[in-house]
Amino acid sequence: DNRTMSCKRISKAGVSCMTWNKDFSMVAISPNNESVLIYKTNGSKDVSKWNKKPAYVLSEHSEVVSSIDWSHATNFLLTCSHDRNAYVWRFNAKEDKWTPSLVILRIQRAATMCRWSPLGNKFGVTSSAKVVPICHYEEKHKWWVARTIKKHKSTVLSLAWCPNNKFIVTGSTDYRCRIISAFMPELDSKEDEFGFGEIFPKQHEFGEVLAEFNQAKAWVHDVAWAPSGFRLAFTGHGSTIHFAQITADGPPEVQTLRHNGLPYVSVEFLSNKTVVASGFDQNPNLFIASNGTGADPEWSYKGKLDKEKKKESKKKTKFSAAASLFESASQRGQKATKVQNILTLHRNTIMSMFPFFDEEGEFSPEIATAGIGGFITCWKLKDQGYDLKQLRDE
Repeated sequence: DNRTMSCKRISKAGVSCMTWNKDFSMVAISPNNESVLIYKTNGSKDVSKWNKKPAYVLSEHSEVVSSIDWSHATNFLLTCSHDRNAYVWRFNAKEDKWTPSLVILRIQRAATMCRWSPLGNKFGVTSSAKVVPICHYEEKHKWWVARTIKKHKSTVLSLAWCPNNKFIVTGSTDYRCRIISAFMPELDSKEDEFGFGEIFPKQHEFGEVLAEFNQAKAWVHDVAWAPSGFRLAFTGHGSTIHFAQITADGPPEVQTLRHNGLPYVSVEFLSNKTVVASGFDQNPNLFIASNGTGADPEWSYKGKLDKEKKKESKKKTKFSAAASLFESASQRGQKATKVQNILTLHRNTIMSMFPFFDEEGEFSPEIATAGIGGFITCWKLKDQGYDLKQLRDE
């Protein structure tokens, strides 16, 4: 299929989460279980050119791994799981293996997502315990210490870091998206390089809610922060996507777009004016802002990355036809009366996306997606018919 740079099924059990290292020479995935597999890509984003067997298998967790993140600043790998634990993995080049360090999260429910800060000196972990531990390494005691944010009323599903390394944005099942200070005086400078001081006077008070958004009116599945630091995106279970613009002369302004399909589970910025969202519809959707870098952008739906080309239908045996009917009924909730061909490359929900940013960290002309169907797909936006000039910041 010439719709993408590459698309290949890497795990029959599905891919629940995915992350890549800094030079994209290795990718870490969890095949929807308690293990983490690290593949060598042989310098290619084409999945068919990767080593067939994983180079490393990390098996410290005892329950399903819910999230993985690779710090491009330190090369440390971070994992969290439904077993309520998180591990920081360091690569030992002499022994050619990854060594785990247990993080004491002090949570009583499953961990749902973990993300490194831009500088790699701290990370956040969301959880079903309504709290978000922010962890940093304490050299004196040689372990990772957590300070807990307790501002949520239900499970926290997602978080993303502001480029200033001081704020996080979270998405929760209490129908709220929040900007919260994760400032740590022992790690962060009080210099206000982004000029947030006038907008958020309490920016240097750890755990302070700086802004709260209730436009989703449903679970907030995922959140993302733009490279500039002044734009956010978050997705709701009511098939909505929301774009927040932080302004100097008042509270952040939010624009809501409604989707006529199923909800988005994952959202990522490719530039300050370009966003990709994907989820239960199995097809990444592209959104672009007019007045790209201005204070009053107008967001609009641009199109799908997967053009959903119809495949030539083959004659089915009675057995394969019956199997297709059962799959339609069990996996997609469709009545078992008519077989509907899946036109997308992904065969099930897209759970994870990874943008391949340039060296400046300002634009990603390519993005990888992974999902419950077990496929990893790498998309070149140019090959999908999009003009890269329109997607870049002016």
